[in-house]
Order: sequence, then structure tokens, then C-alpha cells
Amino acid sequence: MRTSPPTIREPDRADPTEAEGEERSVGERDQNMTVDLGRLAWLGTVGVCLIAVLILVLQGYYGYAAVTFAVAVAAGINLL
Repeated sequence: MRTSPPTIREPDRADPTEAEGEERSVGERDQNMTVDLGRLAWLGTVGVCLIAVLILVLQGYYGYAAVTFAVAVAAGINLL
């Protein structure tokens, strides 16, 4: 998978559209990081599985819910 490196704005270059002393980023500089597509896909898989577990438990399908929860745990391992 290809991921692009995070872009860091060089302090010696001034952006003419920006006001003096005003920052473009939100939050602290070390908090702004990229999330690669693979990690985002695993997060989505875990989320969908957990929603499916909730629905299956509410409908009384406990066996299917347990299997789906096991899939969510297995997908969650890839996030570590």
C-alpha cells in the first residue's frame, strides 16, 4: 500500500493569503497525523461487525452474534 508522507509547512515560507501570526492547522502540531487507508478499512470492519452484533443479539441470534463478535475481535487485532 502506498501512503503519502505528512506534509509539514516550512516556517520560513510565508503564505500571502494568511494573516500574520495565524495558523492553518487545528490543534497541536503532533496531533495532526494521517490515517492510512488500510487502518481506516479495519476500523470500518470492526464498526460494522459491532453494529451487526448488536442487531443480532436484539433479534435473539446469539450464536451468529458470537461469531460476528469473533470476527470483530480478529479485525481489531489488525489495529494494534
